[in-house]
This record gives sequence, C-alpha cells and structure tokens, in this order.
Amino acid sequence: MRIAVFTDIHANLPALKTIIDDIKTQNIDRVIFLGDVIGMGPKPKECLDLIIENNIDMVLGNNELYTLYGTEIAPNLDADDQVHYSWVNEQLTDEQKDYLSKLQLIIEEEVNGKKFLFEHFPVKQNNLNEYPFMDFSIIKNSEINNIASNSEYDYTFIGHEHNPFEVKENGKYIIDLGSSGCVKDDKTYYTILDISDDVKINKRELTFSREDLLKDIKEKDYPIRDLLASIFFGVTN
Repeated sequence: MRIAVFTDIHANLPALKTIIDDIKTQNIDRVIFLGDVIGMGPKPKECLDLIIENNIDMVLGNNELYTLYGTEIAPNLDADDQVHYSWVNEQLTDEQKDYLSKLQLIIEEEVNGKKFLFEHFPVKQNNLNEYPFMDFSIIKNSEINNIASNSEYDYTFIGHEHNPFEVKENGKYIIDLGSSGCVKDDKTYYTILDISDDVKINKRELTFSREDLLKDIKEKDYPIRDLLASIFFGVTN
C-alpha cells in the first residue's frame, strides 16, 4: 500500500497544485492531509476546493477549528489574529463549512500488522468544544518522547510544527512532516509511505511557482497580510 501524506498548506495554492499533480503520477492508493489547509495565506477557499475535488482524506487542524467553532477556543490569539480568521471564515462557502464539520481529529490505518495514526498534532481530548491539541511545549520538554514510547501506534504522523522532526522511542515513531505551504523558497514537500513487509518513508521535494504565490499575496488584500506573508512565506517588501 502506498499512502501520500502532507500537511499545513495554509492557503498556498501553487504549492498545493504542485503536490496534487505529482501525487497523481506516483501510483498512490490513499492521500491524507493533516490539516491547516486554510489560514495565513491568500487562497483558503481555492485550496479547500482542491482537497475536496481530489477526494483527499483530511483531519482537522487548528485553523479549521477556528472556522467551525470560533477563535475563542484558541489559546493566545490576539485581536489581529481574530480579524484574520474572521476574514478566512468569510471566504468559505456553506458547503465547504459543512464538509469541514464532518471531519474528525484523527485517521487510523492498519496495514500488514502495523498501526498508523494521522493527526494534526497530538490530541489531548477528542472534544471539539475545547481546543483539542496539546501545547507546543511537549516538544521542548520532551513529553513527546513519552507519548511516542507509550503509543499504541507504530507510526504517528503529525504537522502543526512547521519544522519537521522525528521521535523514536520504544520502537514507536512520531514524525512531524513540516509545513508544505509555509515555505520561504520555491520548494514544497510531501511524503510517501510505501508499506509492505516493512515501512519505507520517502520525502519528495518539488518545485512550485513562487511567482504565482507572490502574485496571489499581492493581489489579495486580507487582514495582517504583510505580517503573515513575512513570517510564514518569507515575503519582504
């Protein structure tokens, strides 16, 4: 079985198009997206449309939760952030919001006796009335190592932290794939899991049209655009 996995596109439409086009050439059995297709970038509606149109399995990220349940569930969002996410919410259609409302926080898969978990970030409770994800501090204080060691899954794939990393404890893996959309050059990425008697994990690096991304950002006047473009996409004026 071959599974393509990626995460954190953040409304970067050219990167998403490039990934999907490449996946179609790779004899993939299933495609899983780990959340945050929207937010921060200029094309939230168009990116979510592509996920839906291509029948990509998706779990909820924090950015989707802000649309479904409001920014009040989020820790540490300031007033400017709230205005931005209000704009994101306004871009989405009722049909798209209905699609998001049917998604879950996790996807599980078992292949050849190996158990796989796909989630945006480790979940502290499966309760969408509250912010469900653990804090980033689990990375710095090494709590994530304990999570891996005690996991019932052989492999857990996550995003949210835009810089990729891997933890292995007690033969169990937690692998953060990094952001495929929040990049500061013309490279994007996705991962192929080739699962047979063993598990091969191959990261594919692709070149997308950064010029198209810069054009999209310039043409779309959205809240705190310049700040987000600088921090997450490396755009300088």
